[in-house]
Amino acid sequence: MMSPALCSPSAVDRRNFQLILTNRFKPLNCTNRVCVNTNEHYFSRRSLKYWDKFYKRHHNKFFKDRHYLEKDWGKYFSDTDGCASSTNGKVLLEIGCGAGNTVFPLIAAYPKLFVHACDFSTESLTLVKSHANFNENWIHVFICDVANEELCGKILPSSVDVVTLIFMLSAVSPNKMPFVLQNLKKVLKVMCFCVVSVSFPSPLVFSCSPFLFPCNIY
Repeated sequence: MMSPALCSPSAVDRRNFQLILTNRFKPLNCTNRVCVNTNEHYFSRRSLKYWDKFYKRHHNKFFKDRHYLEKDWGKYFSDTDGCASSTNGKVLLEIGCGAGNTVFPLIAAYPKLFVHACDFSTESLTLVKSHANFNENWIHVFICDVANEELCGKILPSSVDVVTLIFMLSAVSPNKMPFVLQNLKKVLKVMCFCVVSVSFPSPLVFSCSPFLFPCNIY
């Protein structure tokens, strides 16, 4: 069962969100809001192209390493509880691994951890593989669009202890979210359902824009 604590961003995230909301965005008039199908929208159809361009431009300089995961939620990655054997650590699936800002801090903190790192951007995976601490014995990197492709074609069913989705679900079209969650359910072990999900509140910031999320779904 998912811990309520996992649904809340860290204090650092909350401060950053408030700073962005205060300094960068102005209140919008939402009286004439129109909903659209995000599947048919320009940005939704070209998201892969934009993410490839993003990583080509910023490399691994845009996001900071997420050391707060081990501090706030370390028990979920530790190999000292019942979900991991005495000889092997836990198996982590990182969805939307980006440049490895989640993967590498956790690998450093938990040497027994085995990571499946996936993204649908080839540029993202290139950055992960080029990292100084990349080790193919502990990190399995693969391309997958979890909103449209079956994860079980990439990794074994019921083989994962922990799934992390950092700033990932908020980038998925709302009508694709059930497929994503069913995808994760198939690869998670029984009684080891643990999802860490921290999302930028863009639906709240842009709740009046029909170009990103329909009708403020959150």
